[in-house]
Amino acid sequence: MAADKLSAREAALIAQARAELGKTAAAPAAEQPSTPASAERAAPAADTTTTPAPGADTERRIAALMAAARAESERLRERRHRLYVWVPTAFASVVGLWALLWMWHRL
Repeated sequence: MAADKLSAREAALIAQARAELGKTAAAPAAEQPSTPASAERAAPAADTTTTPAPGADTERRIAALMAAARAESERLRERRHRLYVWVPTAFASVVGLWALLWMWHRL
């Protein structure tokens, strides 16, 4: 689903760049693929036929991609942090309970 959103966002940026360059807005809609699987294959071909967007659009696209990458990195860091806290805690709890049970049976 995230790949669909990303490809839709890129398609919107391409459509905006074409509109700013004076091309018709109907052309990108006609080139847009109907299935998500073919969308990823068709996207590079659409990128090669267009001229580069003006600097502001490129910077905006790069900023959006960098923000998405930062969000993903933060999500992974938080998940790793949770694992680094709870896995040792669970291990220490199991060992502690085992030690208590062992001492109880030794009485």
